[in-house]
Amino acid sequence: MAEPNYIIIGRTRKAHGLTGELKISIEDRIVEDFMKNERIFIEVKSAKIPYFIDHVRGGGELILKLEEVDDRDAAIALQARDILLREQDILPDHLREFEPEEEEEMQYGYLEGYQLLDQTIGEIGMIKEVLEMPQQEMAFLDYQGRELLIPLNEQLILKIDEVQKQILMDLPEGLLD
Repeated sequence: MAEPNYIIIGRTRKAHGLTGELKISIEDRIVEDFMKNERIFIEVKSAKIPYFIDHVRGGGELILKLEEVDDRDAAIALQARDILLREQDILPDHLREFEPEEEEEMQYGYLEGYQLLDQTIGEIGMIKEVLEMPQQEMAFLDYQGRELLIPLNEQLILKIDEVQKQILMDLPEGLLD
């Protein structure tokens, strides 16, 4: 039997109360499908674990109670995880909205974890995350106890060393101030 296709429909957020409830966010266009299902899947260590829904309550912010998740510790273990449904559990007209759009890959996304160096100053810090901003990609890192965003564009990048995991840049004067 073929592995079913899963669609990410939302995320668990924080544990709520002491009885194993979780705050969740579900994509608006899929709430109807979510509410009519008895079972969801939650990704835990890259496995899709089925959970039966005990009940859902709340207006704006949904609060979910799963069967066999009966205390706060069990709910905490499921915080900040993807919620999935099988493709066949979603109405066909809603499924079309999940077809992947031709999305441009981030050009510099692989630089997370690289050491950023400036040709004048030297070591700046390790790139924690590469963020996609409307105008360009930005490296997010800590520098001298402050969080910084550094623009990643070919005018500023002198060299990327994939073996040493370093990126050498010529940063404009004043950018680090």
